[in-house]
Amino acid sequence: MKNTLQRITISLIVIILPVISVADGDWTLITEEDGVALYARETSGHPETQFKGICIVDRPIEAVGNILSDIASYPKWSFKCIEAKKIPAENSSELHFFLYVVFDAPWPFSDRDVVYKTDITIDYASAKVVIHSTALKESLIPLRSQYVRITDSEHQWILERISADCTRITFINRTNVGGSFGNYLSNPCIRDATINTLKKLKNFETPGSY
Repeated sequence: MKNTLQRITISLIVIILPVISVADGDWTLITEEDGVALYARETSGHPETQFKGICIVDRPIEAVGNILSDIASYPKWSFKCIEAKKIPAENSSELHFFLYVVFDAPWPFSDRDVVYKTDITIDYASAKVVIHSTALKESLIPLRSQYVRITDSEHQWILERISADCTRITFINRTNVGGSFGNYLSNPCIRDATINTLKKLKNFETPGSY
């Protein structure tokens, strides 16, 4: 499992929290849909809500890691993601790298793009993987006129091995989508992104992934 987990090079997305900002209050269950439980809580110092989705999939942790490491596949399962790529950097590695992601925004708003610094921690003893992504304010990728750049976003993927063929996936996301209507759009957009990304990931299969 060690060699396979070392190939995990993910982000995302998407699209949208980490060992994150200090949060106030407990998680509140919002809904359970198609095997995904969605929770929310307020965060200190941020107007938007932090969302957490949890699901269990009947596939090995290595298989989930393979999907998350295939950055080109993000538009196929990460909700509203229309582009994802790794940004070349001298100090990058399999466990520390930069991602560029573009998301489709609801009409009539402009689509969003974001650059994430992503760090992966693997605990081999407990068979647990934590993937922490934080949006950068500096422009590793030049601003593009057709997009609104997201500069305030944190998300975290947690993969936990339950058994040889069963994995718990947790996706925690807090994002301000930016722009003139960012405070209005952020909560509904990130709520939908969190639960729908997990729904799609549960059913996504890549040939040879397991």
